[in-house]
Amino acid sequence: MVDLNINLFEYLDYRLFLRDYYKKAKESKKGFSLRSFSKKAGFSSSNFFKLVMDGDRNLTSKSVIPFCKGLELNQLESKYFKSLVVFNQADSHAEQEEAYQVLLKIRAQRKLEPLALAQHEYFSKWYNPVVRELIAGLKTTQSIFRLKEKLIEDLSEKEIKESIELLESLEFIQENNGLFEQKEGLVTSGVECRSVTLLNYHIQILELVARLLERVPAQNRDVSALTLGIKKEQFPKIKKMIQDFRKEILNEVSGVKKSDDVILLSMQLVPLTKPSKGNN
Repeated sequence: MVDLNINLFEYLDYRLFLRDYYKKAKESKKGFSLRSFSKKAGFSSSNFFKLVMDGDRNLTSKSVIPFCKGLELNQLESKYFKSLVVFNQADSHAEQEEAYQVLLKIRAQRKLEPLALAQHEYFSKWYNPVVRELIAGLKTTQSIFRLKEKLIEDLSEKEIKESIELLESLEFIQENNGLFEQKEGLVTSGVECRSVTLLNYHIQILELVARLLERVPAQNRDVSALTLGIKKEQFPKIKKMIQDFRKEILNEVSGVKKSDDVILLSMQLVPLTKPSKGNN
């Protein structure tokens, strides 16, 4: 791609990239126009770029190839752009996830977005956040046994070991005088769940809750669902109320250094650990 001081690999929305590309090209690329782009790409319509950029037309597996040519993308850039198109236009979650994995690998090759890659690994398994909460204060020599003993949902020693190794590599936990401790007080995905990584995580959480509903006595959980008729303008207000409630909960537990138990709050409150016996 001609140097326009724009980095394709930083984008997760190909139409946003096209808008930025168009703006930069108009400013600094001599002779650039929608007509010249279409001629270079081989499109008969001089307005195709704008239609795609504005969301009025989608790119197909056939049209994306000449589009890459018009953008003057190299081989790696073309691969990223094609995967980006699939990621944005996928009809199924599985297809979107496959494209996202390609994007992550290319970003890793380019050594971009280390935090995004770390987030992907952390939320790739539902139990990584659970292990992080439970492991504080445990001796390093007995951590796997104690965690396996504590959890209601059965995890293998291999899964627990790999989770601990991941948390250490991400510097979410550390060993101090033979004990594990958390390096950060809270790890949150933020208010909105926009990435396919977090979608996978929430799917796992819903499946986990479904399993636990049959195993946890009613007095030890709180599960509710409301079906409500509302005005259109009430939806954002209700959404904000839920977000504020989550912030209150986070503030409540932010000072906890060593957990006795771990709970899951997703409008269904269920224990993930067996009842505590004294101060373990």
